[in-house]
Order: sequence, then C-alpha cells, then structure tokens
Amino acid sequence: MPGYDVVVIGGGPAGYAAALKAAELGAGVALIEAERPGGACVHHSCIPTNIFLSSAHSFVEAQEQRVMGVFEAGEAFNFARAAARKDALVAKMAQGVSAALRMRKVKVIAGRAAFSGPSSVTVTGDGGAEEMTAQAFVVATGTRWEPPAIEGVPPDRVLTADAVQSLAVAPASALILGGGPADTAFALEYAFLLSVAGSEVAIATPGSRLLPGLDEAVSQVALGMLSAAGIRLFDSAQVRGEGDRAIVTHATGTDSVPAEIIVAADVRRPYFETLNLAAARVEATATGITVDRGCRTSNPAVFAAGDVTGQVMLSSSANHMGEVAGANAAGGTARTRLDRIPHLLHTLPEIGWIGLTEAQAKTAGKNVAAGVFDLSYNARAIALGAREGLVKVVADRDLGEILGVHVAGPGAAEIVNIAATLMQAEVTLADLAAMTYWHPSMAEGLVEAARRAQS
Repeated sequence: MPGYDVVVIGGGPAGYAAALKAAELGAGVALIEAERPGGACVHHSCIPTNIFLSSAHSFVEAQEQRVMGVFEAGEAFNFARAAARKDALVAKMAQGVSAALRMRKVKVIAGRAAFSGPSSVTVTGDGGAEEMTAQAFVVATGTRWEPPAIEGVPPDRVLTADAVQSLAVAPASALILGGGPADTAFALEYAFLLSVAGSEVAIATPGSRLLPGLDEAVSQVALGMLSAAGIRLFDSAQVRGEGDRAIVTHATGTDSVPAEIIVAADVRRPYFETLNLAAARVEATATGITVDRGCRTSNPAVFAAGDVTGQVMLSSSANHMGEVAGANAAGGTARTRLDRIPHLLHTLPEIGWIGLTEAQAKTAGKNVAAGVFDLSYNARAIALGAREGLVKVVADRDLGEILGVHVAGPGAAEIVNIAATLMQAEVTLADLAAMTYWHPSMAEGLVEAARRAQS
C-alpha cells in the first residue's frame, strides 16, 4: 500500500472527524476500519438510542393529545416497529458518513491495524496483510462492551444497549444497571425507553447520587420523572440474581425485583490491546491512551482521540477530539476544551447540562450567583404541553463568567448548545440577561434565568 500523510485507525466519531479535518487541511488521508464507518455511535449506541427515544417521545406526546381528545392514538408502543424505524434511519446516517469521507477523498480501507514500528502499521483484511506508512497516525479505536458477570444471572440475560435495540418485543421487566463512563445517563435513557414500551423497570446504581453531574434542582426533576413513570431507583446498590428476579442490596435495605433482563447500559472500556502500541512507542494505562491537550501521545507522530483515551467518553467529545487530532496530525496546533462539552439525556422531559453545578462552583471557591426560571411560565413550553421543567444559570458574581447551565424541559439540547456557545465566547451574565430571543421560544428561559441570577 502507498504511504499517506495521515492514517486514521478507527471509523467512529473521533476517527471520521479526524480524517475529514486532516483531508480538509490538504493531507492525503487513509482511514482503516474493521467493521463499518460510523463506529459504535452510528451503528450501536448514540444514534440508534436517540432514534428509539424519539419514537418513545412521540408515543408519550400522542397519548397526551389522545387524552385531550385532539386525535386518536394507539394504546401500545410497538417495539418491533420502532426497531425497524431505527434500522432504516441508522442505515441512512451511515451512508452519510461514508459519503462525507468520499467527498473529502479519504481512502477507506477495510481491515484491522497494528503498529509494526513508530511510523508504520500492518493492515490485515480479507486480502491478507499489508504494510502502510504515514507521517502521522490518529488512533481512534473507541471502546468495547464488557458486560459484567452477575452472581446468579446467566450471561444471556445480561444485555448491553445494542442487544436491547435488537429485541423483537420489550421485556415484561428489566433491571437497568447504572454507573459506567457516563455515570447513570445511559441507564436513565433505557429505563425511560423500556418503561414507555410497557416494561416494569428499576434502576440500580452503585453511587449515592442519581447523576453526579446534575445540579440539585435538575436532579429533583429527574427523580420526579422516574417516580411518575413508576421506575424504582436503588442507589449504593449491589445486584445478584435469584431465578427470574434480581436481589438488590441498596442504601436502605434489600429488595427483590422482577428482572426478565438485566441491562448493562454503559459497560465500556478503551480498546487498544491489538494495536501493538509498544512498537509505536505509545504509552497507555488501563484507563486509556495517554494524550496531551493536542491529542498527541508519547510518540509525537501518533495522536489519539475519543473513547480510547479514557477521557470524556461521549460521542460529542470524541468528535471534538477527533477534529483536534486530525488538525494537529496535518501540522496544526489545535487544543481540546473538554470542560465545555454539553451533556444531554433524551428522556421526557429532556435533561441537559454544561459546566459546573451550583455546589461545584461553591466548592471551587467562586462567589456564586444562581438563577432559576420555572418553565411552566414559558409560553413555548406551555404550547408544547410541558407540565414541569426549569432552566438554571450558575455564574461568578464577581467576574460575570457563566460557569454552568442546567435544563430540564423541552428543547434542553438546544438550550445547552446555546449555553456552550455563550461560554466559549466568554459572554457575561449581564450580556446574556440583556439578550432578546424569539418569542415564544424555550431559549427565553435561559435569559430569564440569567436575569434572576443578577438579582
């Protein structure tokens, strides 16, 4: 095989972002992918989960319209049809990734790569093994599922997220395990999905808080959502099986709950064992490949991005790191900013956050100004039928710096994205409070929360 300016190993969000960025900057790029471009995010995780959850949202909203007599809607969530819709849309998304790589003239090579030296890899595919050289490499091999072994539970009853997506029908009951790189975020999403689909659902999380990244005000809304859906939450929990039930020992005692399946929603670990990193003189620990803010490893010609680094293990951060790694592999000087990555739960209501909670800001020694706006007074939220929700802004009273934004309600994804832009641009609390957004819109709640933080 010919040599390239940049060779990217892995075709997920970090890998294809790195390849596209390096190609945009004029580098000759090859991308080596063992399965399909798009990676776990497109085929097994973020995108299919989001599509399933959008179907669940539509179903719940249709039921509310039915109760009001606006139109008739079915009384059951068709899990198989939702899965078919997911498959069709995932295929379309995957085609888009492949098309983008073709447009940038990125050479996609099917196979598995392993370093054979500091500036070379051996690619093994259906046609055998061949050597490739490059001026720079980007490792973006992501993670692998690692389902836990649970005492008393056969392995075929412990399902990862992608296995849940492949079910023909929703289970009668499910215990969702919290924890993992995204804390309990994925557990909450799958608990919501299966609850809407008619399953009896419980969550068992090893920690003492629902989600450490959630501000207390938003956490209360999330707890209310779980309660309204009939989802039981056990914290500080340990789980074992007993027949078709799960025995959950938790902070306040022990409960036996029905568990046709146990869902290990977020059991991922960085995957790099087969890369022969030692040949490339690249350092790694059990938690991932070590990189600096430019995504450069201990070998200056090798970069790593995304989940394989063990940092913020989300597709949005993987995409960001991929762009930084791709730019720097092509000779740039970009830097990551992982503290400005928005987070979102596609539950109902949506829950989103970025930056510090009020408690974290106080612990950091900030003179905190915090403002909360109740979305039940927001005209757009009322029009959407939202019954509860809030926007909270956390800021430094002395500097006017916006430290964090926390949202529970319709459009949370877009509000935290606006907040990310404001924080990156260093817009002050006073500037935000003086803004005028379209009326009626959810974003007005962000301005109102900023005004309350000023008072």
